[in-house]
Amino acid sequence: MLSTFPTATITGYSHLGPNFEQTNALKDYWAGRLDAEAFSQSMHSLRLNTYSRLRELGLGEDYSIPASYTHYDHVLDTALSVGLVASEPTGTNFDVDEYFAVARGMEHQVPFVPELEDSTRFRARPQHLLSLVAEAKAASHTIRPVLIGPVTLLALAKTSPGTSTSAFERLDELTTAYVDVISILAAAGVDWVQLDEPALTTDVDEHSDTELAEAASRAYATLSRANTRPQIFVTAPHGSLRGGLPALAHSGIDALGVDVSAATRAIDPDYIVRITAETPASVHLVAGAIDARSVLADELPTSLSVLQCLGRESLSVSTSTSLLLIPQPVSPDADLPAADSARACPAEEDVAEAKVTEVKALAKAHASSRVSRPHRPLRETGDPQQLVASHTVFRLGGQTMPVRLHKSSDGISVGSSQDLALIDRRGDAVAEEAFVLRQHGGDASTRLSRRRNL
Repeated sequence: MLSTFPTATITGYSHLGPNFEQTNALKDYWAGRLDAEAFSQSMHSLRLNTYSRLRELGLGEDYSIPASYTHYDHVLDTALSVGLVASEPTGTNFDVDEYFAVARGMEHQVPFVPELEDSTRFRARPQHLLSLVAEAKAASHTIRPVLIGPVTLLALAKTSPGTSTSAFERLDELTTAYVDVISILAAAGVDWVQLDEPALTTDVDEHSDTELAEAASRAYATLSRANTRPQIFVTAPHGSLRGGLPALAHSGIDALGVDVSAATRAIDPDYIVRITAETPASVHLVAGAIDARSVLADELPTSLSVLQCLGRESLSVSTSTSLLLIPQPVSPDADLPAADSARACPAEEDVAEAKVTEVKALAKAHASSRVSRPHRPLRETGDPQQLVASHTVFRLGGQTMPVRLHKSSDGISVGSSQDLALIDRRGDAVAEEAFVLRQHGGDASTRLSRRRNL
C-alpha cells in the first residue's frame, strides 16, 4: 500500500551544513587536500546528520524530508539523471571527479544551463537518487527524491548553434526519460517523488505562460499514466501559478505544492480562490504557507486562516520554497520597520530551523482547527486567560513559545474574552487544551502578545 503524503514537510533544505561543512570540504577537495572518496564520506555524514536534525525538529513522517542534497547544483544533478548531460555513473552514484569537472566549467553560473544538441540522447541515470534513498533507509530515514521538473529543465536549456530543433520540441523524448527514472525509483520501493517547476510561476523570456502550461499538461499526463511509478508531487514555488494551475491540477498528478505565503498573496490576492476552484479533490494540496524567503517569523494565525480558506479537510503544510534560499538572520541592531522588528528572528538563531518548526506548528494547528467552523461564529467555551495557544509553537517577540499548555500564571496577555474564542480539542489525552482564535471578517486569527517578564 502506498504511503499517504506527510502532513508537514519542506520542499528543500540547505546542503551546506550548519557550520558550512560542505563548503570547507569542497575547498579541500578542489585544493587537492581531500580525495573523492574522503569527500564522499564527509558528505554522507553531513546528509545523515541533516536528516536526523530535521526529524528532531518535527519532520518524522515518512517522506516528509526531501532528498534535496546536491554536491553543487540541482539543475546539473537532474540533467545528469536524465541524460541531458552525458555521463557514465560509476557504481551507484555520480563519478565525483567527472561531476566537478562539469561543475567547474560552469564559471560560477548557478543554476547550471543545460545545452541541447541534435545528438543529445536522453537516458535514465537514476543512480544518484537511488544512492540517496538507500543510504537514508539504512539509517532509518524515508526520504523523498527530488528532481527539477521537465518543463523547467527545458525552459532553462539553450540550444547549441546549428541545432535544428527547439528545446520544447524535445519534450516528449525528455518525458520518456523521466518516466524511466521514476519507474526505477518505484521499483526500488519509493512511494513519493518531488518534481520542482518554478518556471510555471516566473516569467521566461523565450516562452509564454501558455506554452509552458501546455507543456506541463502534456508532460505530467504522460508521467501520471506510467504503468509503474511512485506518487508524483509537483511544486510551484516563487509565486502564483497562472495557466499552469489548471494544467497541473488536471494532469493526473497526486499532490500539488502551491506558494500561498503572504508575499505571494499580496501580489496575487485571488490566488487562494483560484486554487480552490481549479484543484480537484483527487489532488492532495500542499500549502506553502511558511515564507522561506523571509527571516521574519510567520504570522501563524493568519496562515492558519489561509489554510481554512482553502476548504480542504485534509491538506499538508510546507514552506513556500526551498529553505536553501533563506536569507541570513537579522542582527539585533538592524534598521527594520517597527512592524517587522518584533517578528525578526534573532541573529543567533538558525532561521531555517525556525521555519521547519513553524511548518510543524502550523500543521498541528490546522489538524486541531478542523473541529471548528471558520465561516460561522466561533463559540466561546471558557476564559481565554486560562487556556492559551495549546500544544502549538507561536513566535512571540522574536522567540518561540514552548510546546506545552500555557495558563494565566505564565503571564501571557491575550486580550479580552470578547475578542477571543476557544475551540475544544476532544477525544484524547489533551482534550483540555484549546486554540485561541479571534473571529474577524469570517476568518480566524490569533492575537497574542508577550509580556517582558516571560
